[in-house]
Amino acid sequence: MALLTLALRPPGAIAQAEGRAQQEGQARGDGRAQEEERIVLDEAAVWDFAESLYRAGEYYRAISEYKRLIHFFPRSPQATEAQLRIGLAYLQGAEPERALEHIAALRQGPEDTEGPEGPEDTALAGRGDDLRYLLGLSLLERDRGRPYPLRLEGIEAALAEFRAIAPDWPERSRVAGFVEAMEQPPELPEKSPFLAGTFSAVIPGTGSAYVGRWSEAALAFFLTGVFIYATVTSFERDQVAAGTVFGALALAFYGGSIWAAVGGAHKFNDRHRTEYLAQQRTKFGIVVRGRGVGAAFERNF
Repeated sequence: MALLTLALRPPGAIAQAEGRAQQEGQARGDGRAQEEERIVLDEAAVWDFAESLYRAGEYYRAISEYKRLIHFFPRSPQATEAQLRIGLAYLQGAEPERALEHIAALRQGPEDTEGPEGPEDTALAGRGDDLRYLLGLSLLERDRGRPYPLRLEGIEAALAEFRAIAPDWPERSRVAGFVEAMEQPPELPEKSPFLAGTFSAVIPGTGSAYVGRWSEAALAFFLTGVFIYATVTSFERDQVAAGTVFGALALAFYGGSIWAAVGGAHKFNDRHRTEYLAQQRTKFGIVVRGRGVGAAFERNF
């Protein structure tokens, strides 16, 4: 706290001294306020802070810091890397759709950009292969919870991006290995949905047994058999109402056993294809967490 000492002076002199002291205090206060309001942004500090948030798993806070760096230092090499990190952060945060939107915006570039679309025409010039890898990874992640047949379009699109990566890209060998493994897979176990349905149509439950669902097969055989027996017995005793009810139940379980067998065959095939895809992604590091991300995008500045 600043102290002001005044000597004994005439009232007029004291008033003048107090006025000057107030003016000087205001000037000093304004100076301190200006110093407190002035914020100095350091490019390296912003990058380091964003990276620390990313490593700590606070991906959305990291995205905000990457965007801050891009806004204030748009021509920095770190700004280019930050664009890729934003896409990775969305993937790490289980938001592949937002990652794809971000990549699409990077590929399109500014509205006034001339020339063909592509990474070479954006701020990521020279990093097109990194962007292709990130796009392929996002496509693989987008539909990972869906049945394999519904993922085929995204998988093919991802493989197309991986094929377009230049031979001299640092991680090209593992990407090429993954593409080859997906293009030339071994003979995977497969069950025919037609045969499964046919088996259950002949003998209820046998189609489920064919696809390895033994408990389901036993239940279908037992219940369908019980209701068929109850139906026949009821009609033999002229119990038409009971026979009709049991017959409807028998027909429902009979149809259900066929449906379950066909669905079981599709699930069997889907499981083995999905497992093969996951195994190859792990083998070649085409993953969100692990060496796939770090190996592809680690850069030193």
